Amino acid sequence: MSTAQELVALRSFLAVYRTGGVARAAEQLGLSQPAVSHHLRAVETFTGRPLFARAGRGIAPTEAGHALAAEVAPHLDVLDLVIDGRRTDAVDAGPVFLGSPGSQFDHHIAAVLGPLADQGVCLRHRIGLSDDLVAALLDDRLDIAVITKIEGTPRSRLHLRHWFDEEFVLVGRPDQPPFHPSDLPRRLFIGYSEEMPMFRRYFRSCWDLPAPPAAVTMPDMTSIITYVAASTLLSVIPLHHARPALAAGRLALLHRPATPVLNPVYLATRRGRQSRPHLKTLFDALLATPGTR
Repeated sequence: MSTAQELVALRSFLAVYRTGGVARAAEQLGLSQPAVSHHLRAVETFTGRPLFARAGRGIAPTEAGHALAAEVAPHLDVLDLVIDGRRTDAVDAGPVFLGSPGSQFDHHIAAVLGPLADQGVCLRHRIGLSDDLVAALLDDRLDIAVITKIEGTPRSRLHLRHWFDEEFVLVGRPDQPPFHPSDLPRRLFIGYSEEMPMFRRYFRSCWDLPAPPAAVTMPDMTSIITYVAASTLLSVIPLHHARPALAAGRLALLHRPATPVLNPVYLATRRGRQSRPHLKTLFDALLATPGTR
């Protein structure tokens, strides 16, 4: 096998390693599944070790597979970066897969999509929570993610840029009394997810308390505001979402912290890919769009 063939085979190996399957890797690389399987066998032949083992209905890397991926990934990523940087059709390099929390899409992302489409960027957008979006970045199901939590993320594998800080506020219906932590557990709460990520930051920052349990979860800010305005439920939401309902008198601030509770929002991509022209176009457009608090 020539060096060029070995590089192609290693690229297929790395795609299988990152996506978790031959079918996904083949789709990502634009190859047939038999071709990718042939490449894997070739890599195992010249390394002399099994690189994947069956795990349930799929495959999982062996220790040798993990070691080889760690050894070759930085070099193959650099080669891809050099090749992408030389392309003249960089903007038209296929769809960019973007993930974000639903709370970020309408206020901060949608505004840049029209101009980018005019520049030839083809975008595929999905909604998710930060942990799921990071996992999708690392196995190449996403190119760029908007994440609101970086604790516990493998930062050495990610290129992170701070985008803006959103402010969290605790809101309820105007006829509800102000909230005090001594009210727990008599008050009921609606959150974005079972993990109550916004409550978690707010309660930790204000009172060093864990987030309260959710009576209702709804991964949509417009629906949360509707729930709160029509019930005795309280919620912690970004101020930019609350402003229209606050101005209209449908919601009220039920607690005013001594200092604003801010939550940093980041743009992320897998390290080594941040300079790929078609990704950089979207990355730079988002960074140029000022966040609102």
